[in-house]
Amino acid sequence: MNVIKNIRIRGLDKEWIFLKIPLICFWFGIFRHILSKNYKVPIPSGICKIVNCANLIEGHGLFFMIVASSLLCIMYLLDFKMKWTTLGLFSLSVIVFTSEDSSGILNRSGTFSFIFLAQSFAYWINGSNLLKLKYSRIQYSIQAVVVGYFLSGCSKLLDSGLSWPSDGSRITLQVLKSFYYHYYTTLDSTELVKAYEIVQFLTESQNILVVLLAGSLTLELFALTAAVNKSYARFYGIALLLMHIGIYYFMDILIVSFAVPMVFVMINPFYLAVFLYDKMLKKPTFPHTLKSM
Repeated sequence: MNVIKNIRIRGLDKEWIFLKIPLICFWFGIFRHILSKNYKVPIPSGICKIVNCANLIEGHGLFFMIVASSLLCIMYLLDFKMKWTTLGLFSLSVIVFTSEDSSGILNRSGTFSFIFLAQSFAYWINGSNLLKLKYSRIQYSIQAVVVGYFLSGCSKLLDSGLSWPSDGSRITLQVLKSFYYHYYTTLDSTELVKAYEIVQFLTESQNILVVLLAGSLTLELFALTAAVNKSYARFYGIALLLMHIGIYYFMDILIVSFAVPMVFVMINPFYLAVFLYDKMLKKPTFPHTLKSM
């Protein structure tokens, strides 16, 4: 009864529920996967230069991380003590994902950490105002995601300047590298055939390639505009998703731990599916807040 009462008091609307459930489940899957790899943190970076992360991902430390992450996930799903729950998830994320980076595996999973930190800010700042909280916990999450894309665009400008799209002819080397890597891993000759076809297409379609790269850079540099409101963020998220699909098709590269959180936070597909279902059947939408009968 206390849990149900707490849910009603906190005003858990559908949009928030459909965002946080897949987000925390996916995070927990990646979190446990990293812990199962038994990394030794040979080259400490970030927080691991201050804290001995290796002690936290093996032995008694590993047991603590598994138990703590499981409890925090349950608390997150129940929206219990969210000020501390989100802060705890952020802390565990930083330690484990930095441990992975310190082992030479660059999966760029840090997006999760900043999403939880942003949500923590929302609860600490607006926890006493339900209306502001319902807006800020989603909006702050969107802001945490788009900052990552913006910084990615800035890094491209710092490395190559405005000529980055016109340097697209060199991208064929990355294409070959990606497909040959998969070939040596799987010994599937179709990977080589696909690599040849894509390289040939890119070589013959340099103008198209420049346009696509310029569009990708533009999306990243103007990603902060997606933080204007949730509706605009959803359309921008769809554009970013198409960009990721294009990169995966042509370069066989998909940073799952970067793209998937973006989809959950900016597009929120499960909420969107229910919303469109209601509209198609011309049914009144479910109440956005769980109310007592």
